[in-house]
Amino acid sequence: MNKVIYASRGGNTEKLAAAIAKGAGCEAFSVDSAANIEGVDTLFVGGSIYAGKIDSSLRKFLDKLSASQVRNIVVFGTAAGNKSALAEVKTILEPKGIKVSDEAFQCKGSFLFANRGRPNDEDLKHAEEFARKISEGSTHAL
Repeated sequence: MNKVIYASRGGNTEKLAAAIAKGAGCEAFSVDSAANIEGVDTLFVGGSIYAGKIDSSLRKFLDKLSASQVRNIVVFGTAAGNKSALAEVKTILEPKGIKVSDEAFQCKGSFLFANRGRPNDEDLKHAEEFARKISEGSTHAL
């Protein structure tokens, strides 16, 4: 079973979450409404970078997550620059024995005057394809 959880302030990561969920064959849930994280094979975690770090609500969610709830984590997100949430998510989860895939999906996100119109239709198409590829292989170790 796959799940998609995300934190989004400006709507960029929420758009990606919908595309990821479509590709993964499941629904996307805001981290604020996330429930029933049990027996998840692959949890797609969406987080953008704000002032160099992931959103505090996403961090709190990840801090509470345990290895008994989920087998694999796959990170996705947007950023005005080039920084991805992957490294920070790994730092939080790997010490708890939760596998975080090195494969992640990252694209530009609009912020103020930077990257207007992103994520765009092409970004969303790539996000959906990425999730489909991961999901098709989710029965194997990531």
